[in-house]
Amino acid sequence: MPELPPRDHVGQFKIGTLNPGARFLTALLTVPQNSNSVTGTGVLTQAISPPLRAETAFHGFVEVLVMGGQTTQVFTLQGVPFLPIVGPTYVTHLLIWLKKIWGEEGTATYTYVDGSSSASHEVKNVPVTVKWLPQD
Repeated sequence: MPELPPRDHVGQFKIGTLNPGARFLTALLTVPQNSNSVTGTGVLTQAISPPLRAETAFHGFVEVLVMGGQTTQVFTLQGVPFLPIVGPTYVTHLLIWLKKIWGEEGTATYTYVDGSSSASHEVKNVPVTVKWLPQD
């Protein structure tokens, strides 16, 4: 029987509440098979005036923590502006805690820089849902 090629783990992450006017981060993240590195892209939006739209490229790593019988998968990511422009708004740090290995829910905390004011904002402990995509 031929050996199947290794499959990457690719997930669509939805980060935030669905409350009106709340910030919402979507990310498509890839973890190569037999690796702890993570890469991907994300878009942070907020539908208030002025509206927020920040595109970010992510890189980082994933690890598994076991404490007190609980297994958590932790994604630690750094962000850079997706487009090289002066004064962009983008996510600088993103931490995701999934309730189990390749789980479908958890929480996240992230920091983003508002390019118009250079102010840094932190969003803490918001819900995360993940849809893991099948790979051919």
